[in-house]
Amino acid sequence: MNSEQNKTIKKLLLISENKGISSEISTLLNDRYDILFADSIEAGTQQLEHNYSNISTILLDSMLAAEKGKDFMARVKEEPRFMFIPIILVASGIPMNEEIECLTQGALDIIVPPFHKKLIEQRIRNAVRLKDSASFYEIERMLRALPSNIYLKDADCRYIFATRDWCHMEHDNDPKWTIRGKTDIDIRKDTENALAAMEADKEILRTGKGTSYIIKVGTDDEAEFFEIIKEPVKDKNDRICGIVGLLNNVTEHERLRRRLKAAADTDGLTGLLNRRKIQSRIRKGLAVMKEKSGDRSLVMIDIDDFKRVNDTYGHNAGDMVLKGLAGILMDDELIGTEDFCAGRWGGEEFMLLLKSSGLDEAKNIAERIRIAFSSMDFGNIPSQTISLGVTKANPDDTVDSLCSRVDKALYKAKKSGKNKVEIIE
Repeated sequence: MNSEQNKTIKKLLLISENKGISSEISTLLNDRYDILFADSIEAGTQQLEHNYSNISTILLDSMLAAEKGKDFMARVKEEPRFMFIPIILVASGIPMNEEIECLTQGALDIIVPPFHKKLIEQRIRNAVRLKDSASFYEIERMLRALPSNIYLKDADCRYIFATRDWCHMEHDNDPKWTIRGKTDIDIRKDTENALAAMEADKEILRTGKGTSYIIKVGTDDEAEFFEIIKEPVKDKNDRICGIVGLLNNVTEHERLRRRLKAAADTDGLTGLLNRRKIQSRIRKGLAVMKEKSGDRSLVMIDIDDFKRVNDTYGHNAGDMVLKGLAGILMDDELIGTEDFCAGRWGGEEFMLLLKSSGLDEAKNIAERIRIAFSSMDFGNIPSQTISLGVTKANPDDTVDSLCSRVDKALYKAKKSGKNKVEIIE
């Protein structure tokens, strides 16, 4: 037997005290199988321990199995290293009841004399195929211990199996209910995510390219987040025949990520965007405007004589005034649109980007903000005022040119008496 044959030949473990059986089986099968011999359960166990990764089938003397092999068969059936190896009993004659009983204790089949080469080979193939099928369910059972949901879909996007249910699944808790044969649209509570999942699946089946994404399930306060990883499954002819997927609950990780992102983008005192983030939004707004046209206006706001508040009433009072203005800049009803973003520019200066407002509308919004702030009650602190500069973005504007122009409009408002709105086109 050359080295190339050694790479592909299958191994059998034959355990028998009967030398006649061993010799006859060896004669019939040694041209197709590499046979490992053991003359006792103990010797067979040692062979199995050392060679289990290469053994395709165990042929076990049925009388030996009945007398001494129950623990051995139970171990092969239950231990993950061995559980995918089928056991076929080999009888020396008509099997007795004790030998036949072994079929309920881990053996899959029994061969009786007269022995025929092709018949034995076919029984071995059948046992391997049956054990492979059983192994699929054994693997599925073991994977259920993982917190992840591992699933398989066919080429019609229908589930073949899933290791566990998940919270956004819709069914009536019937113990006979199964996910097999169902699509996401059949089982998912959230139709929007179900449709998105189906589209993602179809794209994988079409292109052969895997994907990963995170979905949000539920309302903001109670939302859960799930990471979904999908890859195509191919048959032996390299044709895409399904999808294998992994679904992880990443709620805590995603909430932390979002908190960290919000902290990186947000002013800690006011809850508005910080300067870096509002600059980024202005830059993006200019890019969108140049690509798709439309209006973009910018309002810059400064609290009048703010230093006097800090010096006279303390920094806690100053913080209260800053947060009061921030509250107004978060009020989409007062501003009159949801298409805006506001940020703290620095100190007592704020910036408001209006994403679809012309100059006249921006001026009116600025005026509403000015009036609302001057009407705020800060308790022991006198009412405060703000000055506002307004400008409209031009197609050739950069962030620097736009911000410079709105700053000049604000300076004009301060210079001409404060507590007013000024425009520079």
